[in-house]
Amino acid sequence: MKYIGIGILLMMGLGACQQSLWKNQIKIDQELEAYRKDFQGESVADVQACWKKDTLLIQLVDSVLLRSMDIKRGFLDIQMVRSQFEFTRGLRKPVVSGIVQPSLRKFGQYTSDGVGNFDTQFSPNITREQKIPEHLPDLQLGFQSSWEVDLWGKLAKKKKSSALRFLATEWGQKWMITSIVSEIASAYGQLGALDKELEILKSNIEIQRKAYELVRIQKEAGVVNESAVQQLEAQWINSQAKEGDIQQEIVQIENQIRYWLNKPNAEIPRTKYPIECPMDSVLLANIKIDQLVNRPDVKQAKMELEAQVLAEESAKLALKPSLVLSGILGVQGFQPQYLFQLPGSMAYSLIGGLTTPWLNRSGLISEVNFASAKLKSLDLAYQNALLKGYLEWDTQVKSLMYLKNMSTLKQKEVVLTKGAVATVAQLFNLSNANYIEVLMAQQSALGSELELLEIYRKRWMHSIQLYRALGGGW
Repeated sequence: MKYIGIGILLMMGLGACQQSLWKNQIKIDQELEAYRKDFQGESVADVQACWKKDTLLIQLVDSVLLRSMDIKRGFLDIQMVRSQFEFTRGLRKPVVSGIVQPSLRKFGQYTSDGVGNFDTQFSPNITREQKIPEHLPDLQLGFQSSWEVDLWGKLAKKKKSSALRFLATEWGQKWMITSIVSEIASAYGQLGALDKELEILKSNIEIQRKAYELVRIQKEAGVVNESAVQQLEAQWINSQAKEGDIQQEIVQIENQIRYWLNKPNAEIPRTKYPIECPMDSVLLANIKIDQLVNRPDVKQAKMELEAQVLAEESAKLALKPSLVLSGILGVQGFQPQYLFQLPGSMAYSLIGGLTTPWLNRSGLISEVNFASAKLKSLDLAYQNALLKGYLEWDTQVKSLMYLKNMSTLKQKEVVLTKGAVATVAQLFNLSNANYIEVLMAQQSALGSELELLEIYRKRWMHSIQLYRALGGGW
C-alpha cells in the first residue's frame, strides 16, 4: 500500500510537470505571435493559375515537400532557433536551483576558527547537541537563487532580438520552400518541352527517311546525283544523333527531381506537353512591384536587420552597471538529525551587488564593434534583397510580354514552313524542284517548330520565376 501511494504521488508530480511545460509552450507561442507583423499585398494566385491546373505537377510538388531532406533540415533549424529564444527569454527571470551540499572540515589549532570552536565547547550557553566536533561535518539542504535586474532594458532587447531571429528563420524556411517549388515546376516544364522536342524530332526523322529513300530511287533513275543522296542521308543521321542528346537531358532532369523526392527509382509522370500559361498584357500590367513586400527573403532580411539593431543596443548596454540579487534559503546542521529542527536549523542569505565592467571593458567593446559591423552587413543584405527582388520582377514581366509577341509571330512561321515542305515535296515528285529545296524546306520546318517550342518553354520558365519573384507560397 505504501508503494502504491508513492507511485500515485510520482504520477501526480509528473503530470503537474507535463502540464506546466505545456502551459509554458503556449506562453512562448503567444509571445512570438506578439512580434509578428501583418504584411499586406496581393496574392500571386493569378500567376500560379497558369501552371497549377496540372494535377500531376501539384502531386509531384506535394510529394517533394513531404520527402525533401532540405526542408526537413530547415524545420530542425527553426526548432534550434526557437530553443535559443526560450533560453534568452529565461534570462529575465530568477534562476532557482536546489542545494544538497555535504562537507567535512577540520580547522587548525592555530586558527581563529580552531581556537573559537575549542573555547565554545566550555561555554555554558550551548547544549550537549550544539557542541562542535573536531572533525566538523556540515550538511545544507535548500534553494539558491540569482536574478539580474534589467535596469536598462538590456535583457528585454536580447529577448526581442532573439524572437525576431526566430521569425526570420521561419521566413527563410518559407523562401526555401518557394525556391524548391519553383525549381520543381521549372524542371517539370522542361521535361514536358523535351518530350515534345523528342516527338517533333522523331516526326521529322520519319519525313527525312522518306525523302532519303525517294532521292535514292531518283538517283538510280538518273534524275539526281550521289551528292543529293549523301546530303539527305547526312541530314537524316544528324537528326537521329540529336535524339541521344535530348534523352540525356531528360535523364539528368528526372534524376534531379528524384533527388528532391528522396526516391532514386521514382517514376516522374507528366503531361505530354507544357501547359501554355495564359498571361496576357492586362494581367502582367496588374502585377505591381509593391507585392515584393510579400517575398519571404525580403521579410527574412528585414527581420534579421531589426534583430541586429536590438542586439547592438543590448551590447552597448552591457557596458553599464548591472544589479544582481542572489540568495540562499534552506536548512543547515552538522548532523543529519538536526536538519529539520525548525526554526533553529533554518539558514538563509541575501546578497545584492551593483557591478560595473572595468578591466574587462575591452571584451565588451569588441562585442559592440562586432555587433555594429554585423548591423551594417545586414543592412546591405536587406538593400540587396530589395534590389534583387525588383530586378527579378522587372525581368520576368518584360520577358513574358516580349515572348507573347514572339510566339504569335513564330506560330505563323511554323504554319508557313510546314506548308512549304508539302509544296516542295509535290514539286520534287514532279521534277519541278531539286533536292536542295527539299533539304532547306525540311530544315526550316524543323527549326521553326523547335524555336516555337523553345518560346513556349521560356514562357513557362519565366512564369515560374515570376511566381518566385512575387514571393511564391504553397
